[in-house]
Amino acid sequence: LDECAMGSSNERSAFGVVRTPWDLARAPGGSGGGSAAAVASFQAPLALGTDTGGSIRQPASFTGSVGMKPTYGSVSRYGVIAMASSLDQVGPCARTVLDTAMLHEVIAGHAPMDSTPLNEPVGAYAARAGANPTSLKGLRVGVIKELGGGSGEGFQDRVIGSFTDSLRLLEEAGAEIVEVSLPSVREAISAYYLIMSSEVSSNLAKYDGVRYGLRVVPEDGPVTI
Repeated sequence: LDECAMGSSNERSAFGVVRTPWDLARAPGGSGGGSAAAVASFQAPLALGTDTGGSIRQPASFTGSVGMKPTYGSVSRYGVIAMASSLDQVGPCARTVLDTAMLHEVIAGHAPMDSTPLNEPVGAYAARAGANPTSLKGLRVGVIKELGGGSGEGFQDRVIGSFTDSLRLLEEAGAEIVEVSLPSVREAISAYYLIMSSEVSSNLAKYDGVRYGLRVVPEDGPVTI
């Protein structure tokens, strides 16, 4: 993993380089690339990650696995080193939607040592995911108009093609595709970087390289003067 969730490729982690198991010349995404690569390569059936701005979802996409960032407050973050407290979420990574739903159902719920999670019953995610794997009838999928609906600026043609194909497959499986308007999404990236950067500087200030931090020793031993 990219330590402290700060990274999006796992290529320069202090813990070592991670590769996409399907193509060792490619990065698995980050910061949870190790979790996704372990699942995709059958080294583990299930894994966890933390997602602030895509650190579960991006590696899952890069490795062909399934990853989800849960709704804020549905999973406890107790014991996790915070990157950006108002954005971080612990979430599941697995090889199928059903496995991901089952893992989420296990980790979700109220936690007495964490004031963040909602004290509400955990939903029947696994039952919903496995109810009828061949039909999505009754499911409504919102496509955000301001993101271009799969044809906006800033997307590569192959990405747009994959997105459009996914909508077609959803429709063929019985899902209803609806366009929704979310004007504030245009400011999302700017707001994200402002909030994330300020919270990171506060949460990780203790890793100042004096009391905590990575100690790098040359392979031939420490340098003496």
